[in-house]
Amino acid sequence: MNRHLWSLTLFALLLLVIACRDRGDHAQSRSTPADQAVEVDVVPVAERTFDRQIEIVGTLAADEEVVVSTEVEGRVVELRVDMGSIVRRGEVLARLESRDFELRLAEAEAAVQQVRARLGMPPDRDRVDPEETAIVRQARAAYDDARLRFQRIRQLRDRGVVSQQEFDQAEAALRIAEARYESALEEVRGLLAQLEQLHARVALARRDLEKTVIRAPISGAVVARHTALGELLRRNDRVVTLVKLDPLRLRADVPERYAGSVGLGRRLTFTVDAAPGETFQGTIVRVSPSARSETRSITIEAEVRNPGGRLRPGYFARAQVVVEPGAKAILIPARAILTSMGLAKVFVLEGDRARERLIKTGARVNTDVEVLEGLRSGERLILSNLDRLGEGTRVRVARSG
Repeated sequence: MNRHLWSLTLFALLLLVIACRDRGDHAQSRSTPADQAVEVDVVPVAERTFDRQIEIVGTLAADEEVVVSTEVEGRVVELRVDMGSIVRRGEVLARLESRDFELRLAEAEAAVQQVRARLGMPPDRDRVDPEETAIVRQARAAYDDARLRFQRIRQLRDRGVVSQQEFDQAEAALRIAEARYESALEEVRGLLAQLEQLHARVALARRDLEKTVIRAPISGAVVARHTALGELLRRNDRVVTLVKLDPLRLRADVPERYAGSVGLGRRLTFTVDAAPGETFQGTIVRVSPSARSETRSITIEAEVRNPGGRLRPGYFARAQVVVEPGAKAILIPARAILTSMGLAKVFVLEGDRARERLIKTGARVNTDVEVLEGLRSGERLILSNLDRLGEGTRVRVARSG
């Protein structure tokens, strides 16, 4: 038993020695001799011109939202759209029962024809001079005859040919004819006024009949349907809600310190999660005149063209807007920057040594980063093998940009 235990112990010690030797060889193979230089690529640090941008977030909203309601009462007999339907302006959305409205229109038109017949109006005319109507013409003719007869009787009386009684009868007949003429004029004027009212009644009945056909007031999409086939609707009951999809509005908040840099007409670009990899554009068309005290920001609205309808109201958008065109600053490749515990650093070449520099970064411009502090134009920035560098590491330039 003791011999067996001794064999196990010896075997374990042998394994430990082999493992330690392998670990030492591996560590030795990974170490870099102190006098061996690290190959690096370098580029000169220089000031460049770029358009300074800020990133903001916002929400797409419909340019217009319209609740389509009834203007007359009626039962829904046809419903052509539902949520998600795309419609054009003037397109029929629904129809109401129209029989009662058709009867009202027919009654009003019949009343118009009756008055026109009494006036003797030709079918191709909508207006007439009262003197031209049959009623007035007849009364006028009788009045003219009575007036001529009276004038003749008066002349005969003055010559003593006719009696005073005949003169009085002619004068009375003239007054009666004149009264009838005036009465005819009043009657015709009344009929013409009645005709105007009846025309208005016809127009109203025709308009109400047309309102039984409910049409889209704008081109857009149906976001909600509020009624069903067969439902009895009263005046001003909702039928559908429409939103205009082109253009859309992008509403976003901009920090107040940039308020003077986001004026009307400035363009912006943005992305949405629903279309990964695509960039869309908009133009600022509204800027709030006051800042929001709780966020210290101002609200902007950008108009976004959406001819294909790919963008939808409610989408979350990440936008970039230029706040300083033609800004000048030091820009370096983002891959040259190392970060640790919230600090950013780079390595620059001094002689044949790498020197560590803490930097303060600013805006990101594509694959480059703005350096606010820590670098000067003309210095040589190290781009490669950064994980093998430390303060004072000896380096050899493999490629210089």
